[in-house]
Amino acid sequence: MLRSPYLLLALLPFVSHAQTDALVHMEKARSAYDTNDLELATAQVDSALSADREVPGGYKLRGDIKQRQGDLHGAMVDYVKAEKQDPTDARLFVSRSAINITQGRIKEAMRDVDKAIDLDKTDPDAWYNRACANYLGQNNDGALRDLERCLDLRPGNADALFLRGVVKGELYKEESGIADIEAAIALKPGIVGSRMSLAVLLFENKQYEDAIDQFGLVIAAKDADLKDAHYYRADCYYAMDNKEMACADWRIAAEMGDGDAKFITRNYCNTDEEKIPKKPVRGRRRTVIEF
Repeated sequence: MLRSPYLLLALLPFVSHAQTDALVHMEKARSAYDTNDLELATAQVDSALSADREVPGGYKLRGDIKQRQGDLHGAMVDYVKAEKQDPTDARLFVSRSAINITQGRIKEAMRDVDKAIDLDKTDPDAWYNRACANYLGQNNDGALRDLERCLDLRPGNADALFLRGVVKGELYKEESGIADIEAAIALKPGIVGSRMSLAVLLFENKQYEDAIDQFGLVIAAKDADLKDAHYYRADCYYAMDNKEMACADWRIAAEMGDGDAKFITRNYCNTDEEKIPKKPVRGRRRTVIEF
């Protein structure tokens, strides 16, 4: 019985050293993560957790690393552990909401962002993620309110400006939406889908020549919207009574598998018709949100 206190005293320096070692690894892991050196960040955070399974922020950081690497399941596993460790970390719920949004779990995403906002109402990322969830859940009015709050907290947030422009387009506020998307592109030219969204809004606002220019940029880039860009550029030419140019694009879209373009090619381009009989009505495009 007398040996137990001595054993505990002998262990204390070891425990203290392990905790210190874990904190050193965490600092290195965060630095590597900030510079996007994910391989080094993973090695360092794993070392930190090996030294001390309860090191503050360990599971949260490892989840963030896995999310950035595309291992969403692994990230969720770590976020569950992180929540048990510290349920008051607002940033944890912001990070986890991004995965739920990406995977289409809107209710779960809303629960996470609401927790984040309850813990910290001044985090613009929480409001942005809430806007994304509302947008994907077809609550455009709610998304717009969230984006206004996000931009109040972080003016010049390119992603928020872009999404606000898209949402305004959904609400038929095309001119204001165009201005937002143009501002977003000026700040961050590489936003996925931004050129296509701008082009579609210009088309819907009947600014056909400007829309043709933007669709041309999408086509030149050969991005994921290539087929739709040909279809919509054709529609611009059609609105300008240029059947030859319109059909040139519709034929390309048809060759790429667009069903509406096939119908138009068959019933308009390959005929003497001056107008498209029973012209297909395209639904409004919904943008892709990436984190």
